[in-house]
Amino acid sequence: MGRRKRQQVNWTNIVSTLSTFVLALTALITVYITLTALAEEREARRPYLTMQESPQVTMKDNLNLEFKFYNVGVHPAEELSSRSLVFNESMETTPIHNETFEVVNEIPRDSSSSLLISIETSTINPNEQNIKPYYIVISLQYDDPILKKVFQQTVFFKWNGVTEGRIQPIIHVQTDEKTQILNYLHQQQLELESTK
Repeated sequence: MGRRKRQQVNWTNIVSTLSTFVLALTALITVYITLTALAEEREARRPYLTMQESPQVTMKDNLNLEFKFYNVGVHPAEELSSRSLVFNESMETTPIHNETFEVVNEIPRDSSSSLLISIETSTINPNEQNIKPYYIVISLQYDDPILKKVFQQTVFFKWNGVTEGRIQPIIHVQTDEKTQILNYLHQQQLELESTK
């Protein structure tokens, strides 16, 4: 009888130990899931620049391409730096425009910042009746002061030039064009990674 009681006590200890282990493991998994969800939620609040309006093209004394970027994230974007490249659709020459632009002020949520690319008449004559298309690549880099992280975005556009005196719009490039552009940038040794 004493032996049976001892076996029952041992089984009770084993079941109790296993239950404690399962509860501890469940608590660890819950903490991990909670921390992961909090990190993802925090990351989702990061600044994110997007365009809500079509880029504008004007030709007077020179060619002006204006892009307006809006911060649709929750956190502000600070130290915005952009590098813009403009090159002929044939991709046979170096870019006609290669500049870096920096914004000192922060861009809060639901605010915008404009980027104006101006091409002089010595490169593109605004009086031409027909101008071939050009690609435009804009690399944006900005800081999130809350997450203490740097984010980068690169956007690819194509300006369809001028046809019979009519200014054509700026459109997004297609996937195969993006691959060709990336190859061109590599051949020209033009890095888009860090603009700061």
